[in-house]
Amino acid sequence: MGTILLVEDNQNTADFIIRILESEGHTVLHATRGLEGARWARAAHIDLVLMDIDLPDVNGRSVVLSLRRQKSASTLPIIAVTVQADEESVRLAEGFGCNAFLAKPFLPEELIGLVNHFLKPAD
Repeated sequence: MGTILLVEDNQNTADFIIRILESEGHTVLHATRGLEGARWARAAHIDLVLMDIDLPDVNGRSVVLSLRRQKSASTLPIIAVTVQADEESVRLAEGFGCNAFLAKPFLPEELIGLVNHFLKPAD
């Protein structure tokens, strides 16, 4: 299983995501602000990031762009998790460095499927 960094300012949403991921055996680190998430992504061994785009301090776009400029995080899988689910938002998220997009609200199976896609067990 993997270590997942969740950057999400809404505690109810974070609790929901954490319950799902921990029930699948993942370790979840939770940051409520973008700058805090960026620091954790640099300092801890992270296998995947779930990034809310609308955050209270800096937006998720800025955090993702910052991570993509760092060699250590340049290939880190990042999934945008946001209520902005229109086609333009999806294209923008992919354009600034997200590997996938998950629109809120979502079913647990959708989250698990995306996470498993990026954290496939080694053969």
